[in-house]
Amino acid sequence: MELGTNPNLRDTDGDGLNDRWESEYSYVVETPSGEVTLLDPLDGNWDCYLLTPEVKGQIQNDIGSSEWDEMGSQFGHSCDALLDLEQPEPDSLRNYVEERYDTNPLEEDSDGDLIADRYEIAFGQIQLGVHCGVPVFGTLNLQAPYSEHMSGHGDRTWFEQDMDGDGRLNGPGDWDTDGDGMPDGFEYCYALNSDGSRFLNPANATDAYGDTDEDGLNNVEEYEVAYSWGPENFTSPLDADTDNDGMPDGWEHMSGIHPNDGSNADEDPDFDGYDADGDGGVRYTELVGITTVHTISVEVGDYVQVNSTVLWVRTVQSSQYVNIPIKTLTAGWIYSINVEVGQEVTSRLQDLAMVVEESERFTNLDEYNARDRDGDGFVDGRSTDPLVADTDGDGLIDGIEVIGWTIRIVDQGVKDVHVRSDPGAFDTDRDGLSDAAEYYDYFTNATDRDTDSDGLEDFTEVIDGFTWNGSVYFTNASSHDTDLDGLADGEEVIDGLDQYITHANNPDSDDDGLFDGSEVLNIPRPWQGATNPLNNDTDGDGQPDGWEMQVFSVQHNTKSHSLWISVTNWLPPGCESMIECGLGPGGWVWSSYLGGFSTSGDRDGDGQMDPKYFLHEMNLSGFTVPANGRWALNPAWGSLPDSAFDIDNDTLMNSLEAPNRWDTNPVDDDTDGDKLPDGWEVHFSELSLSLGLVDNNTLSAVGARGPMDPKMDDSDVDGINDGQEDFDGDGLNRTHLLNRYCPGWNDPQNSECHIDPASEAGNNFYDDLENYTNFEEYQNGTNPVDPDTDGDQWFDGSEVYHQDQDGDGMWAGWEYYFGFDPFDPADANIDSDGDGYLNKCENKWNTNPKSAISFPGQGELCSEFD
Repeated sequence: MELGTNPNLRDTDGDGLNDRWESEYSYVVETPSGEVTLLDPLDGNWDCYLLTPEVKGQIQNDIGSSEWDEMGSQFGHSCDALLDLEQPEPDSLRNYVEERYDTNPLEEDSDGDLIADRYEIAFGQIQLGVHCGVPVFGTLNLQAPYSEHMSGHGDRTWFEQDMDGDGRLNGPGDWDTDGDGMPDGFEYCYALNSDGSRFLNPANATDAYGDTDEDGLNNVEEYEVAYSWGPENFTSPLDADTDNDGMPDGWEHMSGIHPNDGSNADEDPDFDGYDADGDGGVRYTELVGITTVHTISVEVGDYVQVNSTVLWVRTVQSSQYVNIPIKTLTAGWIYSINVEVGQEVTSRLQDLAMVVEESERFTNLDEYNARDRDGDGFVDGRSTDPLVADTDGDGLIDGIEVIGWTIRIVDQGVKDVHVRSDPGAFDTDRDGLSDAAEYYDYFTNATDRDTDSDGLEDFTEVIDGFTWNGSVYFTNASSHDTDLDGLADGEEVIDGLDQYITHANNPDSDDDGLFDGSEVLNIPRPWQGATNPLNNDTDGDGQPDGWEMQVFSVQHNTKSHSLWISVTNWLPPGCESMIECGLGPGGWVWSSYLGGFSTSGDRDGDGQMDPKYFLHEMNLSGFTVPANGRWALNPAWGSLPDSAFDIDNDTLMNSLEAPNRWDTNPVDDDTDGDKLPDGWEVHFSELSLSLGLVDNNTLSAVGARGPMDPKMDDSDVDGINDGQEDFDGDGLNRTHLLNRYCPGWNDPQNSECHIDPASEAGNNFYDDLENYTNFEEYQNGTNPVDPDTDGDQWFDGSEVYHQDQDGDGMWAGWEYYFGFDPFDPADANIDSDGDGYLNKCENKWNTNPKSAISFPGQGELCSEFD
């Protein structure tokens, strides 16, 4: 666009203002007399409408009469030169002054450098109402920014120069006078440091790159923050934390959060906090049937109080559709909404939304402080990205990594360990497992390559695994001893202290009943040689190592097979005095290292604790017992033979008691505690099977190997102990007994009854005599699977019960029941119930000798001889 000015004249209209400058700031003003184009290079607007007498007086008073006169011409005075055009308030610089300094007459701060033009050209002390772009309380007295470059007020010498060669004159017309990247106002704002000495100088280009406050931003970068956050939101190069929020300016700016906003320290824009205590899940705990999400009432980031409705579900109750509000259990922020409207709720444990409490948020300040992992004030890690939930991209959000989580480790005991991983490292402990995998999948310590301290790295245990007989298996990286066999996993997979490689996820590699750890390193009993954990029968005697060396254990439900036999007095482990703690000859059962050797009490009344077996109670025929004693069974290689002996004297050799035979206790003559010796039960069970007296399939269905299985106290699982069963039914006839002792039992018209079957004692009487039990067969040497052992046509039970060993006229079964001695005739002539009738008389007439109201009736006579 052509201006029409005279190219040969600097000032075409003669108003003292050069044409170029005027053309850049031409300004149209509406007046009552019409439009006035101010700063028109072709018109000086002499004595224009705006130059009223009042305005002229103000200007003359402001600039002085002499300068007023100088500004006049034959045309009068120029509005373009004398007016002060800034809006809304003039800046006190007349246009002709603005033209001299090449500033914008329409702006208070022509170059936008945060210093008003009038202050930039001032000399000496000035009073500021706004400093550093921020209003100050009252006024602030400071030295004008360029006083040192002026000889006095109005000296323009320095202002007419261009020190940085950018085509703009120094001072109010150049945003950055010294060309160091920092605007003059910013440098003037921080002209002095805390001790009053010079810091930044808008006329010194060498002060841009220091970082005095050590916040990670040099001086020019402290200003460049304003490019992101607004012209007045630069940070202080003298204060590492301009907004006093605990986070350095450099970290905030480079992390993408406002470094001049002190309220953002407690914000969590990337929502990487987490529900550390597990109480933030919002669930529909009363879910029954099909339920769908009807309405979601919140958004991610909302704060909710306890019992706030987060969403509504639609379900059916009493054949009607109803909407149910789902409420929060805790107060906090909604960090995730895990369902959509219309989605089906499938479980009462489903987290429909997640609420994170105040203490569980991972705020911007927390993200910065993540660099101090142990909170001791020393940097030992790195800060996280406050705008990225997972800084290191390992699949585990920063909040979990820094707040931490608790895992349970089995390492020479059970302990809970709080884990905090490095949020800036994909794999904190560099064990090959990402932190997320250790948290979500393997429950291992992301800061420890060997979580359980078993000598194997976590990656090896859960990824590589180990090969056993051609198959790959894995171990638990959080358990020192995965299979709980007493050996650390690291010990098992190498031929370490025990010199064997065993299966680290199978406690008994050779399946001999003895844990791998108990075969060599942790032998469960004293004076015992080691066994081979890869050979289930180390001594080759047909008896498994574990069975031979078995000890008592509640945990494994085992009884001890460890019987120490000594023919002399001896000292148990830990005992050094025979008098104080020595033990006598016999067979002593070893329980465990916790319980030691057990005792059967003082059976012989000598004041000393007795062994399970005295020497005479054991079958030691041919069994060599060294002077210092030996175990009844010893699985070690080269040990004395023991398979062909019957130490417990139950008529079963040890080899027959082994697991592959009857699987009974070789040092207990009655394994199942039914009062029947193991060998006796085996003999008659086999006899009953050979005679076809029992159905083997029926027995097998309940796990029995005969009607009297020596390992089952109730072989037919009918609730009656084998010793109390009457397998062959050779007891007394119950009906006959009732007719004898309760004649009216089945006759409502007859009230005679001496032993009432309806009473507990009476019922026991009939039950006892009706059943000639297996135990009684054992005691009397009869056959429990044949009702007539001697073939005399008289059932064994009746024959035994009706014996009269003491010849007192009272049959033995009757005497036993009523507590009399069947081997002492004296009790026959006693009247036990004081009813006037002797016991033998009551026996004769079938009455109750222990009841005074039960006695022989009319005509039932007894003499003193019968």
